This record gives sequence, C-alpha cells and structure tokens, in this order.
Amino acid sequence: MQTFEKELNPLHHRLNAIGDFSNTLAKSNTEKEEYPHLKKVTDLNISVAKKMINKLHALEIELEDQARIIQMETDMDSKKDAVGAYNKILSNIRECVERINRELIKVDTPYFGKIVFSTDIGGNKRDLQIYIGKFALMDPKTFKPLISDWRAPIANIYYENSGPTKGLQYETPLGIKDGDLIQKRQFNISEARFKHIYDAKSGNAAADEFLLAQLTERLGQKLKDIVATIQEQQNKIIREEINKPVVIQGVAGSGKTTILLHRLAYLFYSYKEKIHPEKTLIIGPNKVFLDYISDVLPSLGIEHVEGNTYMFWAKNILGWDNTYTLHSGVENLDIKEYKGSKEYIDILDSYFEEFESQLLDNIPYIRKEVIRKRYYELKETHPFITMDERLLLSLEYAFVQKQFKGNIVGSFVKDSDFEAEKKKEIVKYFNRMTLPIEVYREMFKKGYVKKNISKYTLEGTVRSGKRKTYRMEDLAPILYLHLKIHGHKEYEKEYVMVDEAQDLSLVQILTLLQIAKNQNITIAGDLAQSIIPPFYIKDWKDVINLFDKFNKDKYSYHQLNRCYRTTLEIIEYSNKIFRDRFPKTYKLPEAVLRHGEEIKIVRNEKGIQSLKRNDIVSLIELLKKEFEKGSVTCALICPNREYAKKTFEILKKYEHLLGKDIIDFTQDDYKTGLLILPIESAKGLEFDTVILLDVNSDTYPDTELSTRLMYVAVTRALHRLIIIENSNKSPLLI
Repeated sequence: MQTFEKELNPLHHRLNAIGDFSNTLAKSNTEKEEYPHLKKVTDLNISVAKKMINKLHALEIELEDQARIIQMETDMDSKKDAVGAYNKILSNIRECVERINRELIKVDTPYFGKIVFSTDIGGNKRDLQIYIGKFALMDPKTFKPLISDWRAPIANIYYENSGPTKGLQYETPLGIKDGDLIQKRQFNISEARFKHIYDAKSGNAAADEFLLAQLTERLGQKLKDIVATIQEQQNKIIREEINKPVVIQGVAGSGKTTILLHRLAYLFYSYKEKIHPEKTLIIGPNKVFLDYISDVLPSLGIEHVEGNTYMFWAKNILGWDNTYTLHSGVENLDIKEYKGSKEYIDILDSYFEEFESQLLDNIPYIRKEVIRKRYYELKETHPFITMDERLLLSLEYAFVQKQFKGNIVGSFVKDSDFEAEKKKEIVKYFNRMTLPIEVYREMFKKGYVKKNISKYTLEGTVRSGKRKTYRMEDLAPILYLHLKIHGHKEYEKEYVMVDEAQDLSLVQILTLLQIAKNQNITIAGDLAQSIIPPFYIKDWKDVINLFDKFNKDKYSYHQLNRCYRTTLEIIEYSNKIFRDRFPKTYKLPEAVLRHGEEIKIVRNEKGIQSLKRNDIVSLIELLKKEFEKGSVTCALICPNREYAKKTFEILKKYEHLLGKDIIDFTQDDYKTGLLILPIESAKGLEFDTVILLDVNSDTYPDTELSTRLMYVAVTRALHRLIIIENSNKSPLLI
C-alpha cells in the first residue's frame, strides 16, 4: 500500500515519548511554574496530531481501494470518473499531510513568549497571562485562549517592550485596553521541553541575551521564521496596513527577506477577506534564493504562494516559451541603463498614444471614424476596459450602428457574408498589429530614440521564424506594452513582494506595480548590494516617484541599519573596507553585539587554477576544519561565474577527501556542504563560513563594481570569514 509517512516531520514517530512528562524534572522554580501550562498545550496538540495521522492512514486505505476500482473498470466513462475520485482522495491526502506537519510544529514549539498584562476588567484589576506562539490554541472545554497568535494585536506588547512597562495600550474587538506590562518571559522550547527561559527586564539586557542565543545557534541552512525574535522596528514594518506601497532599504543581514515573508503571513491573518495565498506573488533574484526561503511560509501555516524570478514571471505573462532566448551579444551598459530609466518610461507612454491613434487611423474599413470615436468615448468613460476590449466593442458598435441606420430607412438586412468577412479581417488586423514585441520594435523603426539605440535593439529583439531573441532590458518594456494592450486584470495579484529590488529597473518595478491590486506591494533591497551593472536604482526616491502614476501619495519608507546576521568582528572588518568607498549618505551596518572568531587571512602565492595537488589538499584540509567546527554550509565565493565553474571542476575531484558534498552554482536548490558559487549567486543567502577565494588586484580591482561585489561576499557569513589572498593583494583589502 502506498504510504505518505515519509512526507511527515520525523517528530511524528516520537509523539508518545514527547507526551510523557512523568520523568521530566524542573531545573528551577521558573520551570516548575511553567511546566503545567506546557504540558496542557502539548497534550492538546498531540491529541490533534494523532487524530490527523489516523485520518491520513484512512485516506491511504481509501486511495488503495480506489486504485483497485480503476484497474477493474472497463467502461471508459466509469474509468474516467474513478480516476477523478482517485485524484480527489490524493488531494485530500496532500492537505492532510500539510495539516499534520503544521500540528507537529505546534507540538515541537507550541509558544515562545509570555506576557503578564495588568488591566481593569469590570472594575477589578486583573493580571492576564498571555502566551504567544506561531499559532493560536483554544481550550476546548473552557473556550479560553491558551496561546495567542503572534500576529494578534496583543502580541504588539511583547514585541515593542523590552521588559515591564507602565501605561500601555492594546486593541481588542471591544476597544482599546489600558494597562501595565508586569512580566515578559521568553522561552527556548524544543520537543515540548524547556531548553532555556529568559525573564526580560527593561533595558534590553535579557532581550539581547535571548536574541544572541538564537543568532549564535543559527546554522546556514534554509531560511527559518523569526517569530520569537522579531525586533521592534521589524514588527512595525510587518504590521503596516495594506493598500499602499512599502519600501524597505536595509543593510546586509538586517532581516529584509524575513520581514517580507512575515509581513505576508501577518497580512493573510489580518486581512483574510482581502488577500489570499494563491493570489500572491514573491519575486526573488534566482531559483536558489526562492528555494532558500521556501520553508518559511509553510512553517507559519501559509501554503500555495507563487515564488518566481522576474524573467520567468514576465515570460509566462507574455506566453513566451523556451524558444525565446536571451540574445548572446555583448551588452551596451549605457543603453541598458537608459532603458531602465523614468525617461524611457515616458517615451513608452508617448509612443503608445501615437501607436493607438495610428492603429485606429489604419483600420481597413470605410467607417473607421465611427470606430475611432467610439473607442475614445469608451477610454474616457470606462478607463478600466482593456485596449483590445475597447477595440472589439467599438467594432461591434460600428456594425450595429450601420444595421440600425439601414433599418430606419427601410433597408435593414441581416449581416451579410461580406460584413461577417469584413469583421474577421478587422479583428485579424487588430491581432496582428497589437503583438507586443512587434509594437515595441515599431517604436525603434519610427525613430523614437537615437539611431544607435534603435539599431542595437532591433538586432537583439527578433521574432522571425524559429529565431526569437530578446535582451534582458527589453523584456520589461515589452511586458509594459502588453499590459497596456491586454490589461492587467487577468494577471492581477492581491499582494506582491519584491526582494533584492535594487537590481531591478524602474520599468520592471512599474510592471509589478501594474499588477499589484490597490498598489499592494512591498519592495525591499539594499542599494549598496546592487551588483548587476548598470546599477539602475541610485535612490529609492526614483521608485517612490513611480507611485505617482497611480495617483498614490500614500506610501511608507523604512531604513534598517542593524545587522543580525554576522559577528561584530566581521562587521567591523567590513566597515573598515567600505566606509570610505560608499557615499556618505549610505548607512553602514550596525552589528548586534555578537562576538566570533577573528577574520582569517590566508596567503597563497598562486590562484587556485595554478595550484599543485599538495596545495589543493591543504585547501581541502582548511575547509574540512570549518565543518569540524560545526558549519553546515561553507561557501567558497568566486568573483564571477567562469571562475566559479573552473574552481568547481578542480575541487570536485577532491570531494572524497573533504567528506562533504561539493556543489556548483548551477543547482536550483539550496543545499548544504561546500558551495562553490559566484557572488551574484550568493546574493540574498547566508552561510556558516564564507571563504573569499583568490583575492587580488586582478579579481577585485579598485572599482565601484568590485567594491559592491566584495561587500556582498563578506556579509554572507554567519559565523566565520576567511580571506585567501594572492601575492598581489587587492587594493580593496585592509
């Protein structure tokens, strides 16, 4: 019989042991005070988990029985119905597995915080004990809350206060409640047992102790939720209202990505009727990054959110398959930068108005003026009707008007074959003339931009027979025209999250704004980490100015300066390098006071591609020691893709000596082991140990791009940073 237990969290094998508290001894009076509540919620959570597991077993049997029915059916219609029933059971099993894994998360760590809030209830002062976790839990007998959801308004008191505080308020369904926070307690719980309990005092000392403990224990695996350690500023951004754009500028390691994901989880909780996971889009820089963040939302109970790169998302909307390929020619960075600018958007808008007019002027029909007039009437009175809908409605109107006029003078005749053919001819004309890539090419043929730009673009953007090529900077403008022609309702998302946005162009961001309902979009990035020339966005004000196209003066901007990722030693080393190389307006990372090892500098006279076997074995031994220290991921970071490819080919032969997988950057999944990757592929990720390979004046010259690349590379490290220098040391190093 087919079983789905392998898809369950391994914790399901230990439910009986976890539920047995008979041999659990409290190590302190605080644990003795807290264990009764932990036991109560654990009993309830295990009970639900076991019921769901029994349901899964029943569904597995049902699925097996349905498979036999399919095999026995000979009638094709009956067989089709049986297959439909099988697929329905399979869908129920998938939902059941998701639910069980969510229940097992509750069993493992049912809550992480507790506040005691003293308030007036019915004229009497009462101390409310409120436990806070990922998911709410109600006592089935008393219907009183045993755990409050971290997204509930009461949780604000937990996140916004470092310890006991007087004169606070929180929102309830019955209005604002006043009171005093008299206790804040933080828990480290695993498999329903206390690992540590922190009593937070005002002044942040204990709060920092709890945070530092969490950060120190972090390993470079897939990104995890941070509900237990959300900081006050992060909490404010997460709880921002909807129906307005939010822009986040954050230094490396400031938690931009986790804020985006937790904000999404908060919005689903707080605006259940307005946004839904299946109508939400996350745009990330690459497939590895999307895999890296893929566990966070499911751990918060959210499934079925679409994650994509801009390129694949845009190609999907345009209906472009793999026959459309990127042009292989050398990029012109000046032209590329120009095509990502606000000036270029204005040219697209201006050109589109002329295209629209000429399209109507050239309709192959004697009554085209009737169509034209009706088209502009509809555009003014019904602005949300798409262009192609306006064209067809105006066409129908013209033919109906003709028939109506003929009927008045007594010569009404039903549509003749000639008129039917004429309609088909005009519709074909509309379809032929509104193909976005051809509309775009026409702009250059008509001289809307300089000749050198037109020639360059027409060479790179081709749709002729089997040859279909485009340049990356032309994809967004073509999509922009597509959305102007066909509208955005079909592609509309109730919420859009954009990460690593500093490497997108203004046109790319504008297309995402077009499909974001009510401008429900949060955009996060770091201008210092813009590493893909030509560095489109110099100032977030350029992005904010795009909001004006939607008549929106309502937006939020947030600056995050504190780095939670890496150690004080790495941040200080990083800031010494970059302090004089970044603009004075850029805020360098402020470190959380988490100490680690000093930066290790290793000198090699030659680069890895010139090393002999003994030298490579020594490098392998260096890497091996990092894993022995507890690293789960070590990233050997190279300046570019070609360097990373050659390095992988050299080191892969020594995988048996390392005793860990050696993984190249072409993988779509985020994996543990030794990852050999270029800086552009490391962006947005983090690793226990980072090794910068072959740092010298050739690989890292004193240029703006090299400065940005090295900044990204250095700030990927969670715990340790190793710099391998060659004899001609890079001027970027200290």
